[in-house]
Amino acid sequence: MINLLFTIVCTTLIGVIIKLAETRVKERLTMLLANYIVATLVSVVLYTASRVGPDGDSVDRVFALTSFSMFLAPVAGFIFALNFFLMIIAIEKRGVALPVSLMRLSAIVPIAASLIFFGESPRWLQVIGMVGALIAAVMMSISFRGGEQIKGESRDSKVMLAMWSLGLLFCFGLADLSMKLFERMGDASEKPVFLAVLFACAGLSVLVVMIAQKCKLRWVDALWGILLGVPNYGSSWFLVGALSELPSYIVFPTVTAMTVLLIALIGKVFFREEFGKLGLIGIVLTMVSIVLVNL
Repeated sequence: MINLLFTIVCTTLIGVIIKLAETRVKERLTMLLANYIVATLVSVVLYTASRVGPDGDSVDRVFALTSFSMFLAPVAGFIFALNFFLMIIAIEKRGVALPVSLMRLSAIVPIAASLIFFGESPRWLQVIGMVGALIAAVMMSISFRGGEQIKGESRDSKVMLAMWSLGLLFCFGLADLSMKLFERMGDASEKPVFLAVLFACAGLSVLVVMIAQKCKLRWVDALWGILLGVPNYGSSWFLVGALSELPSYIVFPTVTAMTVLLIALIGKVFFREEFGKLGLIGIVLTMVSIVLVNL
């Protein structure tokens, strides 16, 4: 349960840090690059620590991955980088509550994959819960107001906002699914190395874009990235740990429910984000859907 708790804490911190950095960071790519450098370094440090035995002697452990993990890590790294960039844009447009809620609602993707491809048979109530989560995402996308919406600067139609939300949900879901695939088909002892390669590839993707756009490095932006890197790494590390202890249909709905509630409350209390009756209904529907999926 400790892994589950820290997954919730780290995921919530990611949204809050990005929101705080919204008006303070000029070069978002610099923040993302620093974030992935820190996450990679943390992976290397944990790998080094794992090579020290109980008696203090060095344990012979090769810095290597199986062929499946070596294929999955760079693919997941690119998806992670894309998700973070989309999330930053979404927070500007819609505030902090909706994008982070969608990030956790995206759990419907790995849950569905677990039920369909990993031999688990979904019951009707679980299917209803999955559909309900998608409907809740659309409802919240229309109702939550923050960022450009609160300032009256957004010109996006409600249809476009709904499509944007579903697109984010799918992309975030692929990132969660990559963690589930590693937990299911990878080697648990490879976790530090797998995450090191994943975050290094994500950082490399960001660096290529920075070079293409001739972005300037700013230490202030890098500092925000360093702050972001720790919970970013922690969310992946603890998620894999939670999935190794509990079934995915328990882990993902629980993380989703708690993060949605925490982010909605933080957005309302500290960032003055607004959500109307439709948003409240969406939150309730989210909770009900998660309970159904978990039955």
